[in-house]
Amino acid sequence: MPEKTVVPLLDVLMNLRADMKSRSTGPYAYIGMPDVERLTGLISGYLQCLLALKVEVGTDALFRDWMRDVKQALPGQGWGSVYLEEFQGDAKRAIQKYLDFVAEFRGLSSQELAALDWPSGGPHPTARTPRWTLPPSSKRTLDLLLEVREVIGDTPGRLGLFIGLIDVRRMAGFIDGYRLCLALAGARDEEYSRFERWLHDEKGLPAGQEWSQHLLQARHGDDEQAIRHLLELAAEFRARSSPPG
Repeated sequence: MPEKTVVPLLDVLMNLRADMKSRSTGPYAYIGMPDVERLTGLISGYLQCLLALKVEVGTDALFRDWMRDVKQALPGQGWGSVYLEEFQGDAKRAIQKYLDFVAEFRGLSSQELAALDWPSGGPHPTARTPRWTLPPSSKRTLDLLLEVREVIGDTPGRLGLFIGLIDVRRMAGFIDGYRLCLALAGARDEEYSRFERWLHDEKGLPAGQEWSQHLLQARHGDDEQAIRHLLELAAEFRARSSPPG
């Protein structure tokens, strides 16, 4: 049986770019309708998955530093809000600008990559052999949500450690990105699908509506409280579905 391999994040973003260039309107691959916050969350979630799977991403590790230091296109507040302002709120154009940087980076030669600074310590990424093999076991999405719940505790604002700006669209994208990473690698994660069904069947989530809309409304527009409620529901579901003892 052939080994399963993890798909690099930049490959996913290149596929999204190709899809957006081929069609004038969404929904587009992976993201649906253009939404900067959701894509930002998806990227964070995908990176979290790559970290959990302990893959070696090789020269892809240079992308963020290249974009910030060489292109000077990654401001401290993140690319999303700045690009949105540049394009007067046009999310599609903002996303396309970001994806064009991905394509430019992917076009760099091995010599150009080797010349890039690597301030993070350890061997330069060009000296590392990429390793994308899926490990025998992987952290499921609900495990991730319970880990987030444990890390943030009761401290306001700590959700930002995982998603940056605390926004339900970011969190929805974060979950999407993590699940997409697992799915493209062929890892089974059926528990989260059962959790979603449980939200609809037992917790009153209306058919056809995402948790983000429903919980944000239930928490009177408070994004952080809506996300914390989701994490509590994840803990409740896991407790109910786990065998006693």
